[in-house]
Parts: sequence; structure tokens; C-alpha cells
Amino acid sequence: MGMLEQIIKMKEQGLTTKQIAAQLDTTEGKIKYAWTKYRKSLTEQPSVTAPKVKSKTVKQTKKSTAPVLDVVPSVQVVPSLERDAFGMATHYEDDILHAIVQSPTALYVYWELSELSKQLLETHYHTTFDSFRKELRIIDVTLVEYEQGQANRTYQFELPEMTNAWFVRPVAPNTTYIIEWGIQTIDGDFVPVLRSKPVETPRDEPVTDGRFAEVVHHWQYGEVEQPEWVEVLRPYSYFDRVR
Repeated sequence: MGMLEQIIKMKEQGLTTKQIAAQLDTTEGKIKYAWTKYRKSLTEQPSVTAPKVKSKTVKQTKKSTAPVLDVVPSVQVVPSLERDAFGMATHYEDDILHAIVQSPTALYVYWELSELSKQLLETHYHTTFDSFRKELRIIDVTLVEYEQGQANRTYQFELPEMTNAWFVRPVAPNTTYIIEWGIQTIDGDFVPVLRSKPVETPRDEPVTDGRFAEVVHHWQYGEVEQPEWVEVLRPYSYFDRVR
């Protein structure tokens, strides 16, 4: 099996470029180059020109009664991108998934799957894209290496058809997440197709550790009239500097 065939097979299995490069003992750059060249070859349409035919004098006989037909090459029209009322493209025929932090307990996720990727899934699993069950997987990867197969916890849920965005909530504050969009096979296995970059939710409470944590606590709860660190500052130090 050639290198390109191995890359296609591993891509269909949901492996990342880094994982494929490790298994084939090569660089990520070579894997990306081969995969991009392969995808480009599937979308490019070769230009078709009519063949040149040498003119010959045809002798009319009783047997040659069939008319001579001109061969016109068929023209394949590349569909243009759909656009909204303002002329903006509604999609860009690309494979993307982005996760955006909305709050300490909410993420906004949106994605797009190209027609080429849909066709690859249909060809591999011998079924229509609409028949797949689409799912979103939420993965807690706080302080672990997900590329090495590590994860703190995961959960997933089914998405309705014709959906390309979702609010994920609730999620845990101060946590790193990776979001995957994928399909469920007939065997019940989840196959990741799109994956986001890691995103980290912020804290939902003040930081209690630190040099001034104790003195802030005394001042916050009225145990002292002013924070204790103010006493070590010379109130005229600023004026001493500018004089």
C-alpha cells in the first residue's frame, strides 16, 4: 500500500495529521502536502478541448448513407457559492470547527463540513450523508495530553439535522476543552470528523491564593479599616520622585 493510500485510510479513521506522521515515521509537512494535493486533485476539473479532425474527402457510395455528426464536448459548470441577501457567502466549502468561550460555564461552537468530505464519508460507509447520526463530543483535557489518548472525562450528544452551531452548557469553569464533531456508525462507534483547538473557560470566583490573599480577606470582611499593605507605602514617595 502506497503512502497516499495509507494517509487516506487513516484520515477516514479520524486520525490527526500528527498521529499519521508518527505512524508513518515522517513529518507533518509531508502528510499535509500529500493530503492537500490529493483533495485538490478531486476538485479540479480538467479542461476539455475538442479534438482536431483532419478534413478528408469522402467518396459518396450507396453503402455510406449515415450522416456525419459534429462531436461537441460537454461543459461541466462549477456551482457558485450560495450567498445571502447582502452578497456574503453562506459557506466556504471548508472543514472547520471553532469553539468560543461565552462565559465560565458556556461555549459557542460552530462548524462547516465540505461537500468533498461528505462524499468521502458516503463512499467509505456506502450510505447517504443524511442517514448518519451527527454528534458533538465534549472532552475535558485539563492538564493532560489528548494527542496521547488522555482525557479527564468526555460526553457526547446527538445533534439535529441541518445544524452548524450549538451552545454547549453547562461546562466547568477553569477547564480546558476540546470539541469534536462526528458521526455514529452502524456499529454504534463515534467517528470524529472535525476537531477544535483547545479552549479554556475562565474562573467563576476570585483567586484565593497569593501573597496578599490573607490581608485582602481581613479588609474585605471589615476586620481592618484598610489593607495592611498600604501601611508600608510612603504617601509622599510619588512627590519625592517628581520634585
